[in-house]
Amino acid sequence: MSATILSGLVARAARVSRLVEKVKKLSYIPQLAIIQIGDRSDSTAYIKAKMAFAKKIGVDIKYTNFKETISQPEVLAAVKNLNVDHSIQGIIIQLPLPADIDRATIIEAIDPTKDVDGLTSTNYDKLLSGDTFAIVPATARGVKELLAYYLISLKGKRVAVVGRSRLVGAPIAVLCRNDGAEVMVCHSKTVNLADETKKADIVIVAVGKPGLIGADHIKKGAIVIDIGISKMPDASLKGDVDFEAVKDIASAISPVPGGVGPMTVLGLFENIIDASL
Repeated sequence: MSATILSGLVARAARVSRLVEKVKKLSYIPQLAIIQIGDRSDSTAYIKAKMAFAKKIGVDIKYTNFKETISQPEVLAAVKNLNVDHSIQGIIIQLPLPADIDRATIIEAIDPTKDVDGLTSTNYDKLLSGDTFAIVPATARGVKELLAYYLISLKGKRVAVVGRSRLVGAPIAVLCRNDGAEVMVCHSKTVNLADETKKADIVIVAVGKPGLIGADHIKKGAIVIDIGISKMPDASLKGDVDFEAVKDIASAISPVPGGVGPMTVLGLFENIIDASL
């Protein structure tokens, strides 16, 4: 029997009315500022998806696109102006950035209360400390929302998180532990990845290596969440999990595309609305 498909599109659609009602209850229209440097087609596509969702739930977007020739001090000045603009509730920097712009410097310049991507050290440290007011990175929040929609409990489950990036893997591991899971974090130094992942009830993968996780990595009946997304030479999109090889072993699996991606957008706007309260 094939696995249940954990559709982020379905889960997000079920949450839209809730967000619309939250926005309506505010005394003003929340506004998200998006800064993009350059014109990468994939980044532009992500921004368009955010704009479309913002329009659907009643959030305004202030979009600024800089040429790749912009200097780092100029970007910092733009961020600082947004920090003091009271009409802006959230600020995101569309990644990746050009090589001559230091990502950490730009991210750390964002006011932590407007850091709706949850990337500043202030918010990351709050998350690690268990602060319930920490802004959770959008992808991590989206994964949690996806599991909740499909009534998948983490309590008492053994979870393998493959990938330990500050943006995705690390915060997801923290959220899983907070919800009562036993968490194993696997990474490039893990000696035998399959030995670890086959012990897990839930496998969450965020590495960016297409097809990394195959049939020999998953035990029968496991739940698989695929966060990785890579553009292939034929322009198709593939995840970190070999979907065809795993779908008849897992009890449930998120597809790529259409799984975690839509939920990441949902998580971002949940953060914006929380920042607006």
